[in-house]
Amino acid sequence: MNSQKRDSINVLATGVVVLILVSLGLFWARWLCAVERADLLPPANRNAIVPLAPSSSRTLAGEDPNARTPRYLKATLPASAMCLLGLGAPQYVQRYRPGGPCSSVYRWNAERDGATLVSYDSSRGLIVRQGTEKEQRADGTQAFRRVTQYAGPGGVGSEPDEKLGRFLTPVAERFVLDPQIVYDRAVRRFFAVDWSDRTVRKGPQLPEDQTYRPVQMRVLAKNLQTPLIVPSASPKGSSRDELLWPAYFWVKDLVLVLDAGGRIDLLDPETLHFVGVTGRLMSPTSIYDSARQTGPQDLLAYEVSLIARPGNDGGKAWTYGGCAVATVARDLTGLRLEVYDANGRSVASAETHFPQYVEAADGRIMTQGSISSVHAAYFRLPGAQVLTFIKFALESMHPPLLVALSHWTAPHLEATAGYRSIFLLPDSFVAMSARDAGAGVWTRFLRAWLLMCPAVLLALLFAWLVVHDGSKRGLSKNARTAWLAAAVVFGLPAYLTYRLTRPRVTLVTCANCGVGRRPDMEKCHHCGSPWVVPELVPPAWRVLSEQEPAEENSSSETRQANLQTE
Repeated sequence: MNSQKRDSINVLATGVVVLILVSLGLFWARWLCAVERADLLPPANRNAIVPLAPSSSRTLAGEDPNARTPRYLKATLPASAMCLLGLGAPQYVQRYRPGGPCSSVYRWNAERDGATLVSYDSSRGLIVRQGTEKEQRADGTQAFRRVTQYAGPGGVGSEPDEKLGRFLTPVAERFVLDPQIVYDRAVRRFFAVDWSDRTVRKGPQLPEDQTYRPVQMRVLAKNLQTPLIVPSASPKGSSRDELLWPAYFWVKDLVLVLDAGGRIDLLDPETLHFVGVTGRLMSPTSIYDSARQTGPQDLLAYEVSLIARPGNDGGKAWTYGGCAVATVARDLTGLRLEVYDANGRSVASAETHFPQYVEAADGRIMTQGSISSVHAAYFRLPGAQVLTFIKFALESMHPPLLVALSHWTAPHLEATAGYRSIFLLPDSFVAMSARDAGAGVWTRFLRAWLLMCPAVLLALLFAWLVVHDGSKRGLSKNARTAWLAAAVVFGLPAYLTYRLTRPRVTLVTCANCGVGRRPDMEKCHHCGSPWVVPELVPPAWRVLSEQEPAEENSSSETRQANLQTE
């Protein structure tokens, strides 16, 4: 291996290490900045409250006349610690691991006589349930024994038989197992797995036009440590006015189904037919766009709660009365609460906001309107502008190539990716601009390039420093061009890589141009002149301290010169 190839490998390896280390440092700095911003809003401005209709209030309070009647629904923006703890790399890996706790088919709960575990065996294409069941002993007593069951489209069995068929890409509800609703995305069909009766019911096939893309069933929530929505007896929404959801809140004859596009449908668990649309996910207002319909992948957290109402039989049977949908922005600066009636129409909505204060003529401080909580967290609250400047500066130090890729990939990245992505910036200002649904393509493109100008200018500065230093150190034209391109594309990591791998030599003065030249090169890298070295010819004479006899092997020319001298 020649030295030039060895040097190229050394530069490439150093560049990869520097890119990773710089990206890691910028990632943690941005992460801390995001955490500080998410906690800027005071507790009093982290709530979204909507009034309830009288019928819904009776439903939530029950039939007890002495009970505190909830007249409002309150959704609270969670603290950063409650949302960011479950967004690391382990959770991301578990989501794609078959049978993992974050996979699409998983259920575990501890019981008094044993634990129940439901997971998906991808090698067999079967859903596996490990639990306990009762058995009658000979003496008339009952005992529990461990059982393992396998479910496929063809039925339920105690052994993994081929007759059970295969689920290819199943999505199952996690909370109700009798029956457990399963949707297979490959065959576009719902199944109802009844583990106790060991039967599987099959629903009709959904159309192929991508109208229905179910991703979650019955309990619709994401990234929640505590509930977002709670009933309240006061419009102030204080904690002492909060009420608990009653146990009869569930409507067992209907199942909520969340679509990949954000639509919420009602599914009849008996017929496995869709009943109708009951609501949608709405994103909170962001910096560049207003509230709009969105999908679950665009939200950091959400929760959908059923609203039931008593029937005509004195409250023994409950029917569907609507749903409440709370959504959290991907940067944890805003929350939106929507309430839908039984027909899927929006009847109330609210967002977190921050009041604006003005001074009256008599010196009193009064409120005059309000702004969205996201604008307050970026520009109005104490310390918000400093955090915004730091965030923008950190993003500008990122490699320009990765900032540009963040713009193009922003609409396709999951909302939680920004809290674990090292190289791409899904929550940067450039990415926010790319997700602005209200602006045109060219408007988003031009705005993104304006936001990228500091990063590009910084990369050009690094490129000039590299080329200027490289010319002084005698790098060839091709090497300077390569470093110029690397600095423009990768910015700070490329400059640091150059500083770590540049030639380390002591320059000497060129006899021709008078500028420092490299001694390890045959020609001056400034003027191109070769080294000027006098010819090394030994002298024909020498000075002796005392008379010495002439050497026997002296040349004839030397002897003749001595005779002439004598």
